[in-house]
Amino acid sequence: MSRDKSRQAPDIETASTMEDELDFLFSNFFGSHYPTLYRKELSWRPPTDFYEIETDYVAILELAQVGTDDVSVTLQDGMLSIRGNRKAVPPAERRRYHKMEIHYGPFEQRIAVPGDIDMENLSAHYKDGFLEIRLPKKPASSAGVVDIKVE
Repeated sequence: MSRDKSRQAPDIETASTMEDELDFLFSNFFGSHYPTLYRKELSWRPPTDFYEIETDYVAILELAQVGTDDVSVTLQDGMLSIRGNRKAVPPAERRRYHKMEIHYGPFEQRIAVPGDIDMENLSAHYKDGFLEIRLPKKPASSAGVVDIKVE
């Protein structure tokens, strides 16, 4: 029997995308509190939009009640990582919840950035509970003709 070469282990970017897809499926099926047996970490993922415009890649994360000192943003090897902590405020009185959907504690969101980034002009702004991260694209190299002197 020959082995099907198309069934190889996924690379790290594909695995990350597969994990995101599974998260999407689980959260849609179980709601925001799906079984912890599936989750390998004890953190939550903030709602995130990631899109591309002509000049930038843009990530927007919903981070209400998270201070700027409680968030770190890094970009390494094409992977944007946003980590932080939403601190729970102890209630002034005893509560009996009827619905609880707000996550507290550590969070992490990782996004594979599909193109080359201008590392000198990155920016992040936090306003009204939303963190906006702008990753400017590197200008495309000119496709014109370049004379190369032969020595």
